[in-house]
Amino acid sequence: MIARPGPHAQRHALALDFTLSHGRHGATARLEIHERPHPGPGPQRIARLALNGWLDDGALHRLDATFDDLVARGVDQLLLDCAQLRHLDYRTVPTLVDSLARFESRAGGFVVCGLSRHLRDLFRLAGCEPRLRCWPSASDLLESAGLISEPSGEHAS
Repeated sequence: MIARPGPHAQRHALALDFTLSHGRHGATARLEIHERPHPGPGPQRIARLALNGWLDDGALHRLDATFDDLVARGVDQLLLDCAQLRHLDYRTVPTLVDSLARFESRAGGFVVCGLSRHLRDLFRLAGCEPRLRCWPSASDLLESAGLISEPSGEHAS
């Protein structure tokens, strides 16, 4: 008999690491696609895209293509995890927000997680902060949706 995972077990349909740009201030990303049942045909697909490094114009172009690929693969929701993102060229902020809005219009919704004070200031200075839906942590959001389990160890009551 095969044991089924509990309701809070972590389930990835896909996990992939890739490079967005090279060089001294390069950028990488980790893509995880989570699935959960919902009313309707097939599971709901939620993509967590964790960014790392510095986003420049070239990295943003690859990121935009990634959003298009996610739409083509039936992703319903996007969690853009910026907890490890160190810097974003301020000139690219409006383009990034437009790419997220285009994803939303074609697929579903998006949430930006883990923005540092520095990154939040860049969005604010570019006049784009009101267009974002932010959450402090992608892990907390996924855990509250029952897509990942709590870390093992002692828990405060």
